Amino acid sequence: MERKTKYWALTLGCLLMALSFTNCSDDETTLTAPMNLTYEPTMGGAIIKFTPPSNNDLLYVKASYTNSLGKDVFRTTSIYDNKIEIDGLADETKTYPIRISAVDKWGGETSATVINVQPGRSFINVIKDNLKISPICGGLAVTWENPAGADAQVEDITEKSVAKVVYVVVDYTDAEGVTRTRYLSSKQKNAKANIRNMFAGNYKVTYRVEDASGNKTAQSNPSNVDVPAEQESLKYIEYNDPVHGNLKEFVWTLVPRLTTLQPAWEYKNEAIFDGIIDSNTSNTENYCGTDCDNSSVTYGSSIPWDTDQVDIVIDMHQVVSISRLKAWQRAYTYDSQPYSGATGQTSGISDDYFYYQPQNLKRFKLFGSMTLDEDGWFLIKDCDISSNSTAGTLPIYWTNPSYFGHENVYMPTNESYQYAIDGHEWELEAMTDSVRYIRVRMVENWDLSKRNLAGMSELNLYGSILVSHEELAAREAQASNVRRRK
Repeated sequence: MERKTKYWALTLGCLLMALSFTNCSDDETTLTAPMNLTYEPTMGGAIIKFTPPSNNDLLYVKASYTNSLGKDVFRTTSIYDNKIEIDGLADETKTYPIRISAVDKWGGETSATVINVQPGRSFINVIKDNLKISPICGGLAVTWENPAGADAQVEDITEKSVAKVVYVVVDYTDAEGVTRTRYLSSKQKNAKANIRNMFAGNYKVTYRVEDASGNKTAQSNPSNVDVPAEQESLKYIEYNDPVHGNLKEFVWTLVPRLTTLQPAWEYKNEAIFDGIIDSNTSNTENYCGTDCDNSSVTYGSSIPWDTDQVDIVIDMHQVVSISRLKAWQRAYTYDSQPYSGATGQTSGISDDYFYYQPQNLKRFKLFGSMTLDEDGWFLIKDCDISSNSTAGTLPIYWTNPSYFGHENVYMPTNESYQYAIDGHEWELEAMTDSVRYIRVRMVENWDLSKRNLAGMSELNLYGSILVSHEELAAREAQASNVRRRK
């Protein structure tokens, strides 16, 4: 019995040793570097295809290389894929050695197989070739097409997106030799950014393009750009009267027969060009608005939003080409505050902001024309304060049916208050055609109700003054004299 036990013990030990040697032999001989390497050039990189090793211990395949910045980097792919993408190769005239290896579950790495890769033209070089810089009033318009960008109209692109961000660095030097630098960025396929607050004059402009990895193009050749002055459309002239003190002579005036927004309470249509945004020190009439609960308003039970029944039409008495506009909401109230819970002071004036309150203006449309004929009007901008071009979405949308009787409200944040104080701004894609008359059409308030509007406090227009109010008045006077002589 003892002899049989020793025999089986010896036999089992030999079998275990044989299995051990066999496993070691399998690991050493079957985990090899990927084979059959080929590649397809991409913009600033390549997709390398391979045949992975057939081994259960394979964890991933690794590509190691030195990028255009001289940094050693690597990319990996899982055991379920037979290709790996590399990037950061900004110079399409060079050939880059890429080392492909396999790594097992215990961190062991095979020797590498090298494939020499010549990348396609990098997207930053493509952008450098198609980027355009044009003068606008008081600045520069920079446009480019990013072949690796997204087609979306907004910048809300997730990390999973293949869209690649691009950075454009613009240097501009004025006639006195002062150089300033502006940094622009976008993930959009067709991108545009405006550089503002430049004095009129000639500038020497250069630029370079960078990607997220730090690769950059060479600096562009300098170009000379003449920047015209940006002018604000003149709404009134202030002067000092010996008897009445500081007075305003208005250049902008209402066109009564086309102005259909029916004012109520303290609202005044001409308040949107009086130069006063609002005050919390006294009751003011410095904003437009209407109210279906007021007996003087004949809209019925609801405001006819986005129709010619809620228009303010203005004769600017000058001819302008518009590049951007700013608008301000009503700033203060004289009663309770639905959002904060604050109440009016004993004087009836509240110290709390009225911005984004349910009945305050949220959206309007601006039209322009050179005549008062109905077929002469064109849309300049559909202006939604909640998602305007420079500020993005501002207040937080909140649905609460029991909240002060308003079903849908927007809760302000500190950031949204600051935008309201500074004024909501819209950049136009291009300068408008000549405009003498403007039409402001009310479209929505903040809770989307149809009963009341405590709306716009001020409107500013910027661009080029093509014909000043003095010159236009002189032309009209001359034309009137000619008609009288006939």
